[in-house]
Amino acid sequence: MGLVVETKYGKVEGFNEEGINKWFGIPYAKPPMGKLRFKRTERCVPWDGVKKTKSHGNKPHQFLDTKLTDIPASEDCLFLNIWAPQGAKDLPVFVWIYGGAYSLGECSDPNYDGTNFAKDGVIYVAFNYRLGVLGFYDFSIYDESFDSNCGVADQIEALTWIKENIAAFGGDSNNITIAGESAGAASVINMLAAPKAKGLFNKAIAESPIPGCVHNRYSTKLNMDLFLKEMKIAPGEVYKLKKLHPDEMKHAAEYLLFNNCNLYPGIFLPGPVIDDLIPKCPIDAISKGCAKDIKLIIGTNHDDGSLFVKVKTTMFPRSWEQVEKMLKLNHCIDKIEALHQLYDGLSENKQMKELGKDRAFLIDSIKVADSQSSYNDTWMYRFDYAPILTRLVGLKSVHGVEVPIALDNLGRGIIRRFWKGAPREVMYKLRDDMHTAWVNFAKSSDPNKDLDVAWPKYNAEDRPTYVFNEQNTVVMNPSNKNYEVWKDIKLYIN
Repeated sequence: MGLVVETKYGKVEGFNEEGINKWFGIPYAKPPMGKLRFKRTERCVPWDGVKKTKSHGNKPHQFLDTKLTDIPASEDCLFLNIWAPQGAKDLPVFVWIYGGAYSLGECSDPNYDGTNFAKDGVIYVAFNYRLGVLGFYDFSIYDESFDSNCGVADQIEALTWIKENIAAFGGDSNNITIAGESAGAASVINMLAAPKAKGLFNKAIAESPIPGCVHNRYSTKLNMDLFLKEMKIAPGEVYKLKKLHPDEMKHAAEYLLFNNCNLYPGIFLPGPVIDDLIPKCPIDAISKGCAKDIKLIIGTNHDDGSLFVKVKTTMFPRSWEQVEKMLKLNHCIDKIEALHQLYDGLSENKQMKELGKDRAFLIDSIKVADSQSSYNDTWMYRFDYAPILTRLVGLKSVHGVEVPIALDNLGRGIIRRFWKGAPREVMYKLRDDMHTAWVNFAKSSDPNKDLDVAWPKYNAEDRPTYVFNEQNTVVMNPSNKNYEVWKDIKLYIN
């Protein structure tokens, strides 16, 4: 396979670096600009000649003030990157979907570099999708000229492009694994439930997903009303958003992210909504077998809640007063005493961390695993290791800490800072275990080869959970007590 590859839309020319063939900045859809702002993705326009794909495409406009790279932001952002070994042919494909609360992120982030996957004999793909106001705010509830789920449509279009074109880059279009962390993992769960994504991939890995972060009309309107109020735009005047520069909307998006949970404790940040692309809450759809053809790895971090109590932007209650308000708003105040008993003995700060973790990540992940394991092979994990730096600042096995381990990118990106000072032998053993399991899963549909402790398939009775730590272990039903308290608490779901 050469560096000039012919896709269904035209030829692209990549480059070779570190012995790996790379194509950066391949367009997979029409630029969602002008009349296509706030509209769902449209197919890429074919081009003549050879398109140079040797540098990252523009990143999406970011709606949280965190700078990941110096790549320019633009509405013309629907690009993907591909890493492949030289001479690749019929290799398994691993597709990464970045996280970032549906508000920030980019496939050009060094945390998501695919070089080491390609060195392991796997084609690696990462793609951009629209974020925040442009991708996940649903103004169609006020004005039908706006589309819902634009960011979800981007993700489906990217997967469609990969399915149709990856063979030209040496990939096996019938062996595609999609994976992601946080909002990226939630996107993976959403793809399991999206009818238009059916057949576009074969396996899935969800690292600390928020499976319940799919809004109904009620919770959507609460968020959108708050945004418009800060923008000083009446609901009947949302058309004005079509002409504003994205930077003019950022302050109101940040206001929403910092304040929505204070007003409506427990509400999620703006994200996907129930519509024709995601017809039913994914947890419910998966329980009915919508993803019966997909093999799944799903898991959480031991301290997934610690980051969200520490930072300003949160979807977690910060006090028992807010917890009580959350339960009253959702007509389940009768659960307050059981929650008090569940977290009894912890400081209030620790209680809120654990409560937030259970509410957002853990319980719904168990529900997904319980359901999916009745239809297809499923494995569940928990990442327990806390590097010395995250222990010192009280974050412990914090949300996202495993990403450079799983993607074998300990030397790249901002998240690598979590691992500063960690014992090298522990760090590299974890990397070898987790990354190898992901590669094994992509190649053979089983994570187990070369693991020092066998990873059993999940079942809803015993709930075997693989614990990644200095010494890996398998624990049976480790969160049963928490699950039994939380399983019937439904928040903002009609």
